[in-house]
Amino acid sequence: MTKISSYKKISLLAAAMLGVALLGGCATTDEMNKAQSSADQAAQKADQANAAAAAAKTEADQAAQKADQANTTADQAKSTADSAKAEADKAMQEVDALAEKIDRMFKKTMQK
Repeated sequence: MTKISSYKKISLLAAAMLGVALLGGCATTDEMNKAQSSADQAAQKADQANAAAAAAKTEADQAAQKADQANTTADQAKSTADSAKAEADKAMQEVDALAEKIDRMFKKTMQK
């Protein structure tokens, strides 16, 4: 089943109404050909608009996919940074504990 766009529906409806109006006024073959030509041009422009819209949607979908990938990469980088910070904090605690131990040992040696 072929999906007809709203642009195409509107242009076909306009062509049909124009045809009925021309027939009601005893239109000539030339007038009918002009009306058909106008309707064909409108349908062609509607098809071009549909193609442009489809291309824009494809580009938008690709941009959204790239944004999702960038978010995933950013989340991974944040996770790595958080892990590195946790390890650095742990190392600093160990350094502080060793510094206290050295201070206590130094004070004991000074008292003797």
